[in-house]
Amino acid sequence: MRNSLPIILGMLLPVLVRAEEILVEPTPLTLATAMARSLENVRTVQANVTTRTATVARFEALKHFIPMANLPQLVVGLNNVAGRASSNSIFPDITGGTPFNGPGLVHAELSRANLFFPLDPSGQITALPIAVEGIRAKRIMEELVRRSQVELAAQNYYESKRILYAAETAGLALILAKRIEAQITRKIEHKQAHELDGTQARADRAKAEVFVSEVEKTSRIAQRRLALVLHASRLLTPQETTAVPIRLEAGYQFDLADSDEVDLAMVHDLPTTREEAIEMARRKRLEVRLLVVGLNIARLQDKRDLLRLLGVGSLPLGLSFKNTTIPNGGPVTLGMIFGTLYDLPVIDIGLWSNIRRARLEVARSQLDLERALLEIEEDAGNSWDRWEQAKLEFEQRTREMNLAREARERAGRLLEQKQAIDIDVLVTDVHLSQARTNLWTGWFNLQLARLDILRSTESLLDYLRDQGIAPPQRLAPPTPPTLWTRLCARLGHPTQEP
Repeated sequence: MRNSLPIILGMLLPVLVRAEEILVEPTPLTLATAMARSLENVRTVQANVTTRTATVARFEALKHFIPMANLPQLVVGLNNVAGRASSNSIFPDITGGTPFNGPGLVHAELSRANLFFPLDPSGQITALPIAVEGIRAKRIMEELVRRSQVELAAQNYYESKRILYAAETAGLALILAKRIEAQITRKIEHKQAHELDGTQARADRAKAEVFVSEVEKTSRIAQRRLALVLHASRLLTPQETTAVPIRLEAGYQFDLADSDEVDLAMVHDLPTTREEAIEMARRKRLEVRLLVVGLNIARLQDKRDLLRLLGVGSLPLGLSFKNTTIPNGGPVTLGMIFGTLYDLPVIDIGLWSNIRRARLEVARSQLDLERALLEIEEDAGNSWDRWEQAKLEFEQRTREMNLAREARERAGRLLEQKQAIDIDVLVTDVHLSQARTNLWTGWFNLQLARLDILRSTESLLDYLRDQGIAPPQRLAPPTPPTLWTRLCARLGHPTQEP
């Protein structure tokens, strides 16, 4: 029995650990935490990776400006051309170990000094600017993804939290329906009500149960949507022998006492009028900046097609050194081989069609930019109007909440004076809960309208920065200690033998 005790404890330990994890109450989710976690989800990390890989195109464009030359061959070849002896100079990779002896070029048949300039004017002049504009476009698209994910996180967070207030109202409505059914049943027994009233009461109770089930189902769906937006990306997580389990989270906890307010006082340049909001949106919106980049790229491509009128070719410069001593046929010869000449392709129909197409791309990009400016002006104005309307609706919901609270207090006083029954008080409780749900709905709509103002004026990412909302730091996986670390630890703390 004593020997089997460690085995039993070893079998029960994982079960106890899982039970402890189940009993630990999760930390309530807040708006700031939801926004921060949305900045490290799959779409955001993919956009970040795309931005980083866009620099490869710039590196490829830079290679077109770097002449490729074999410097050891070039130095040896030019020294021999100048008549300077290069005896005992051996370049195994170039001449196969053949030394250069005597004046002139001797036994240098395998030696070539190649200098190559990849000369393509239409590509060289525009490749690097297009690559730079492409990197700028990727960065703007990354900011667009970050902004959209933050907006989705806030919307799904408020929706998931709002349904919890609706669930409270649905629960009270179900309790009221059961109480009314019981009251009708007693009246039917005493011949004070008709059987039809009982059927109606049972139907109302079943309807309340269906409504409670509907609210619970809606809550689960809303939390799954929230979990999808907040899903942390495992793309950069080092995989070991077992794959990291990928699944959606469930069962978020919310602090219903937290107002989750979006404080616009943190924004320094918040517009004060509708016209200022429209002007700021036209100046700062990411969509406009992205279309400007697209217009710049279209113009550069048009310039590239125009440069192709100079001709397309390459200019390789080869210096070929041979064994040209006097006994072998004469003095040193230097052959310079030129490649394709640059002829004017006047009758190249494909080139002229590309030029027309590039001009059409520039015109279309300009039209897209103008249309986007009009749409952004409309969006900014609508966002401002929705914000103003959300403030009015919240004020009205506040007045309705005060009215329901006064009705509940009055019902309580009537119950104390025995001028009302408990069902009347329960009815006022349901109305108060419904008014409270409507009040929080109006409050959340007001916060979403504030976030929409920040989005339309392109201040949402600045608001996150000022609030200190950043992706949570990912814990680095523990690394096993090295042999040197273990030896130092053993030397510092020697094992004491009994």
